[in-house]
Amino acid sequence: MPFPTQPAFVLHAQGWDANLLAHPMAAFLYAHEHVFDAKDFEGCRPFYHPDMTYIKGTGKVFSGHEAHTATHADYALFDKYFHEPSFGVITENPDGGYRLFGSAKMFVNLPGPPVDDANKKFTDLQGRKWECQGHGAFLFDVVKDEAGPQGFRIKFFQIFADPTAILGDAVKKGLMPAEAIIQ
Repeated sequence: MPFPTQPAFVLHAQGWDANLLAHPMAAFLYAHEHVFDAKDFEGCRPFYHPDMTYIKGTGKVFSGHEAHTATHADYALFDKYFHEPSFGVITENPDGGYRLFGSAKMFVNLPGPPVDDANKKFTDLQGRKWECQGHGAFLFDVVKDEAGPQGFRIKFFQIFADPTAILGDAVKKGLMPAEAIIQ
């Protein structure tokens, strides 16, 4: 029995490569990522729809301005971070926007010297060294909005990731109590 299908842009990316950036949604998210990874949280506001929904890896849901704040609060602990895409499926939504389900590596440096007092042990595709590395999946919906950068805004963002390894290093460094990991 045939199943209904929908055209999809499927990619196996090597970071923010030309294959990935060929799609307008990916180019929009790349522009957002530059601002986000630079910790320019105010500069990120134009990328977010006023009614955005954000769902943390714990399942907790935030909407509107609270979603904007919670998205950035989840990254506040990190000294530096960088997202490196590895896979994605992009489909067109009925409203002319797009949905992306993808996976990426996240590289992180925590404040202070590395936990193990050794050199940073994780390397991104650009050759930069990082203290921690995590893997995660993400679900984004962007809607067409002429007021947003490149004519889009993020309406929905959900993270599917286990930050335990990175947060474990944060506990070892005394940046947070162990109890905070289970909250």
